[in-house]
Amino acid sequence: MYDIVVIGHGAAGLTAALAAAESGQAAGHTLRIAVIEQAPQGAHGGNTRFTPCYLRMAAPDCVDAGFVDEMIRVSGGCNDRAYFERLANEAPATIAWLQEHGVRFHTPDYYLSTGPARIQPVGGGNSIVEALTQAATDAGVEFIYETTATTLRRHADGAITGVSIDQAGKGRTLAAGAVVL
Repeated sequence: MYDIVVIGHGAAGLTAALAAAESGQAAGHTLRIAVIEQAPQGAHGGNTRFTPCYLRMAAPDCVDAGFVDEMIRVSGGCNDRAYFERLANEAPATIAWLQEHGVRFHTPDYYLSTGPARIQPVGGGNSIVEALTQAATDAGVEFIYETTATTLRRHADGAITGVSIDQAGKGRTLAAGAVVL
């Protein structure tokens, strides 16, 4: 039985798996965590692998000053200001966490002649995938490649108890205390 099964090996899935493993370790627990990935090893990473990953930050520790107002303006006032304020407040800590795991950032030559400052991981999104995959592997996260999650498994009371998978045409169920999609 796994403590956590994460579906997807992009930045979000890797972050969820690694953060859970690190939180468990900090509390003195070794969690059994698996990441299910449809792609083969080496082609993993979802869309994160292919993005140039331009981030709207003036520097790794500083969000562009006009970020929140610009997001509200371009949405015609339909965006949730509190969401973007939280995103702006937490972005520097997120970048610092990525840096702690080996992701390096720089200020790239930007393809637009004007506009707010940007930072970018050296190597684009693929560098995030590779750094977090290595950190998660080092933290004991298991990766299950060429596998499709097919169905969430539920207890009679509705609680999620695991996930059914298809691996090379063979189905099985991974029992889990939690499933992250």
